Amino acid sequence: MIRQIQNLGNRLLTIGIDKDVPAGEERYIRFTNVEAILTMAGVALYMVYSFYKGYFLLGALQGIDAALALLVLYLNYHHFHKAARVVFMYLLNSIILIDACFIGHSSGIHEFFYISYTIPFLLFSVRDYKYIVSGVLLAVFGFMAYPHLYPYYTAYNADVATQLNIHSINSCVIFVLFGMAVYMLAYYNFKTEIQLADSNTKLGDSNSKLEEQATELKRSNEDLEQFAYIISHDLKAPVRNISSFMNLLGKQFNESSPKGTKEFVEMSKQSADRLTKQIDDMLSYCRIDRNLPPAGPVDLNQMVKTIRIELNEKIQEKNAEIIVERELPVLADMHSSMMHHVFQNLIANAIKFNTRERAEVRINYTDENGVLTFSFADNGIGIAPAFKDKLFQMFKRLHTADQFEGTGIGLAVCKKIVNFYKGEIWFESEPEKGTTFFFTLPKHEAKAATHIGPHTELNQAA
Repeated sequence: MIRQIQNLGNRLLTIGIDKDVPAGEERYIRFTNVEAILTMAGVALYMVYSFYKGYFLLGALQGIDAALALLVLYLNYHHFHKAARVVFMYLLNSIILIDACFIGHSSGIHEFFYISYTIPFLLFSVRDYKYIVSGVLLAVFGFMAYPHLYPYYTAYNADVATQLNIHSINSCVIFVLFGMAVYMLAYYNFKTEIQLADSNTKLGDSNSKLEEQATELKRSNEDLEQFAYIISHDLKAPVRNISSFMNLLGKQFNESSPKGTKEFVEMSKQSADRLTKQIDDMLSYCRIDRNLPPAGPVDLNQMVKTIRIELNEKIQEKNAEIIVERELPVLADMHSSMMHHVFQNLIANAIKFNTRERAEVRINYTDENGVLTFSFADNGIGIAPAFKDKLFQMFKRLHTADQFEGTGIGLAVCKKIVNFYKGEIWFESEPEKGTTFFFTLPKHEAKAATHIGPHTELNQAA
């Protein structure tokens, strides 16, 4: 029987606490449950007493208070933890003010404001200082408002003897609540000290194990990339042969050839060519940060001009326009091939994934707080929010090869290059309205150099 009572009490105190709750939040949830349960039990007892004495209006108000205390537990149960604490804070001060007015001044219920102003410090962490301040102000307001309000409710007050009895009970309750608050603070401080001591003891062992795991992970990644490089390199020759043989076979067909055979051969050649492109992209991915030539200045304006020439056929096909919003910087200590890949891929994608009569790509950058942030904005088809965390994964394609060509590796390579320079890459998009890709380069890595001459010709339409 005792064990069952203990289990029930533990379940009530841990309402809303599960594996998904951060460890630092557990104490605040538990204390909210404790206070809500005590409030509900105390108000329920006062409600019974009020009905027994014939104070039916007061009993009805106390019934509402008990239901609101139950609401706090309900909110905690459904993981609305902060809302539960706010509701309890307002509920507690409302109960004190209403009961103090209706029961009478001699009951001393208004003395509970001495406790209620400390409650916010127990319900919220220092990070939530706004809630703490508002809770304290609420208690102070109730304490100051009470002397001006209670004279209007003397007609509803209990008799003096009843008020004095309630005052005696309240004194004991205040003592118990203060004791519980001190106990809970001491308990969690003790628990934190024990955890800190255990953490310090295990830290030495963890550091050595962490170093071993980091070394092993680095070695495994290097082996995996080397393996992928070797496999990709060895696959190129046979795939290229298949494509060549299919091309020769296709040239031998004439009108007397079996129906559909030429189409099958052409489809096979296209598949082989697509596989060749995937292998080339995989090799590019594996080669990043390997055997790099010496870094040097990279004129991004000249690079965009070169990319315009390389993509001229696609630009003409899409009636595209590449607009450089402002002169781009010249970067020092960078690898031109890697920056070229990022710029070319982002520009090519902006042109490719565009179904408008006139495709636009707007290139810009900002220089703030030691970080260069580049943007590539288009007026294309856009990207659904569901793909926000998947777009930079290897082989991740949002469309079929029939809709838009590609291997799904380009953005993964861009991400690896940007990460290599300790930058970040992301995008913002709205379907059917366009997409803007951003990537950053820390200036201590990129070292933007002095601009070299005007480049206004880059803004000309294709």
